[in-house]
Amino acid sequence: MSTPSILPSVDSSRSEVGRRAAFHIERLLRQYVRGDRVVNGPDYFRLITGEPHPLGNLVTLPMVTDRSRIEPAIAPLRHAAFPSAVIFPEGIDEAAKSVVLAAGYGDAGPMPAMAVDIDRLAPTRLPTGYTCSRVGIGAGGEAWADALAEGYGIPLKVARLFSPATIQVDSDADAALQFFAVHRHGRIVATALLYLADGVAGIYCVATLKEERGQGLGAHVTAEALRAAGRLGYRVGVLQSSEDGHPVYRRLGFEDVGNVPMFVRVPT
Repeated sequence: MSTPSILPSVDSSRSEVGRRAAFHIERLLRQYVRGDRVVNGPDYFRLITGEPHPLGNLVTLPMVTDRSRIEPAIAPLRHAAFPSAVIFPEGIDEAAKSVVLAAGYGDAGPMPAMAVDIDRLAPTRLPTGYTCSRVGIGAGGEAWADALAEGYGIPLKVARLFSPATIQVDSDADAALQFFAVHRHGRIVATALLYLADGVAGIYCVATLKEERGQGLGAHVTAEALRAAGRLGYRVGVLQSSEDGHPVYRRLGFEDVGNVPMFVRVPT
């Protein structure tokens, strides 16, 4: 199978940048997230942890026109006692949407898919006393998971799924998955994950401890991860933004290139 070419810029093919940015999260989940209740099938990816957060119990579905393919994917979640989410990386049609809504999910609004030319990132800097570096296994990996859980507001069990505490870390400079952190007084206070795939550099798990916010730490760790990708020849960075993160990424130079529909069910 051929490797997708590295995209040269956001403007080179905006539709292709948008497609890769929206679909990138599906690739990350399928390649790295493992567990007893993970289904990595041809029609969908499903993760169930039972933890009280939608990101711990989610389904990703490519573009679906056959409504019957949705129901098996969400069946274990639609009556569960914990929150769950359904994500459509390639968009959703009205028929698929009606099935998800009928199953008790609410439209959470689309996550903006964003992209930036890495060589056009806005300058960032850290306050005095802070450092930024890659993180590996061992105590550093555990601390990274702790900081992600606290900063992003997700259960530790969910944070660990996306951390060096669980995923085998490759320390090579060109590793497909790399973990970055901002440290202060030996403590991790901000996190980011870099995933190199599909010819673009994806950013995930950006989180800053509550008491450390407002100093540009999240922006800096995001930019530093992308600059590392730039040194490897990558030209375009992508991410799926939260509502809170959107203005931060805009200031860094990111722009909207698409949307990822998401539906959330929170049991009452």
